[in-house]
Order: sequence, then C-alpha cells, then structure tokens
Amino acid sequence: MSAALAMDHAIEEAFEPILLPPKPWTTEAAMALCAQIEEFAPKFGCHVALTGGTLYKPGPRKDVDILFYRIRQVDDIDRQGLMMALHGMGLEIGKRHGWVQKGTWEGKPVDLFFPDHIDHIDDETGEYA
Repeated sequence: MSAALAMDHAIEEAFEPILLPPKPWTTEAAMALCAQIEEFAPKFGCHVALTGGTLYKPGPRKDVDILFYRIRQVDDIDRQGLMMALHGMGLEIGKRHGWVQKGTWEGKPVDLFFPDHIDHIDDETGEYA
C-alpha cells in the first residue's frame, strides 16, 4: 500500500461517524415533556408530575422521572390507552418493571411511574421489580 493510500485510509477511519450519547436531560426539557403529556393525560384518567433529579438537583441528569397519578373521580388510569398516546407523540415505550414503565424520548431515557398500578401481570424482572 502506498503512503498516500495509507494516509487516505487513516483519515477516513478518523472521520467515521461517531455515535454520541444523547444529550442529558435538563429541567427545562423535562418540564416541556411533562407539559406535552399533560395536554392529553386527563383523557386517560390521570395527571402528570415531574419528580427525581431533574426536578430537585442542579445540572443535567441522565434520565427523567415522570409520575402519573390517578384523577380521583375515576376508578383506574387507562394505562393501555395512555401508552398508545405516548407512543403516538414519539415516546418509545420499553420494558415494564412493576409500576415503572421504561421509555425513551428523542433517544434520552424516561422512567414513567404508576404508583396506583401494581397488579404483577406482565411484569418483567428488573431494577424496580
């Protein structure tokens, strides 16, 4: 291999696309996501609340924690309908661990908490099981 060809190959390798991790969550981004979700959450029997580090710790965080609490005038949160609506807005739904549903928004981790929803049906083992 000629020196010029070797140099071209080295340059190509150096500039291969680099997959960067998603940008961390800020309080502002977490609040904006919660506001979007709250626009439709009551249709499924719940309201949304921001919790965790993005709410009470300074600086960027690795994930956002969103709590869904039942509107007291309804018997149950329509979790299946809510999941479909969240998916429809672009939130990718991941594994369920008891009352925690994992997901991602624009490539960033999201934990969805449903404290009223503990039925042990279709739960997957994991951190919150």
